[in-house]
Amino acid sequence: MPVERRRYPVAAEPLDEPRFDVATLDRDPSWKLRAPGSLLPERVRLAEWAAEQTDAVASYRHGAVDLPGVDSLADEIREQLDDGFGVAWVTGIPVEGDRETASLLYLAVGAALGPVMETYGRLYDVVDRGESYQKNAIPVSQTRESTGMHTDSSRLDNVPDYVGLLCQRSARQGGGSRISSAAQAHESLQRLDSASLECLYRDYVRDVVTPGADRDPEKILENRFPIFQNQDGLTLRYMRYWIETGHEITGVPILEEERTAMDALDRELAREEHMFRFDLSAGDMLWVANRKVAHDRDAYTEDPAHPRWLLRQWVRRAKS
Repeated sequence: MPVERRRYPVAAEPLDEPRFDVATLDRDPSWKLRAPGSLLPERVRLAEWAAEQTDAVASYRHGAVDLPGVDSLADEIREQLDDGFGVAWVTGIPVEGDRETASLLYLAVGAALGPVMETYGRLYDVVDRGESYQKNAIPVSQTRESTGMHTDSSRLDNVPDYVGLLCQRSARQGGGSRISSAAQAHESLQRLDSASLECLYRDYVRDVVTPGADRDPEKILENRFPIFQNQDGLTLRYMRYWIETGHEITGVPILEEERTAMDALDRELAREEHMFRFDLSAGDMLWVANRKVAHDRDAYTEDPAHPRWLLRQWVRRAKS
């Protein structure tokens, strides 16, 4: 299918963007937050409110319950996402006992950050459903597989600013989290392989698997945009598998130099000194700025009696 591939101007170095590598995150603990003790009584308050609702998750809006501890924690998270490294790891969320109320407490944190997107539901269960994303058009989050470093949402007009995860139950083995800075990878490519970086500023077709998406090739062809873009700051939008299937479905060839460029990006995002690894335990939250930080998880194995269970939120930045 003939199509004109647009090209976008490459951001000049040095970038005026926060960035991190493994040494930076080890050295600076500001991105590691501890949930305040006030969340325990606020969880009780939420449970009392939820008992009066037909569907508490659907009904909850920021301010429905007075939760100053939640609001304060959300302010700390937002500061890290917008002005810090683009990542916040929160420990100590009370999840033991009534996990439904723990889920609602997590929703309250997201709603305090900004409008919660409902593409997959306000709270989305990240659990293995026994299928393969390579055989069925399903999100990778419904599998136990690893996909490589990526950002969430391959859909042009439906992208979260913040992605959150709450760990309700960790895997028996594996499932560790990985994060990598878009600006750090960009800087390395500018220095080591500027030709590949230029290729990443071309638009690429993206397959779409979000609910309600029209997967007709003509519609998918409209769903194209660059991997890196410099518009109101550097942004990264990347999941290689959905780029490759999008081009396959529409018949638009990926040039060899573009595959080489994606190989280079994959290497930089996953470089040992760039990619920070850690394990989420029950009661941990991870929040990332979705267009600033790439993330992934290790493949994992289950305890069938107690399967791995994370909850995801997609949140838009609140309008100032």
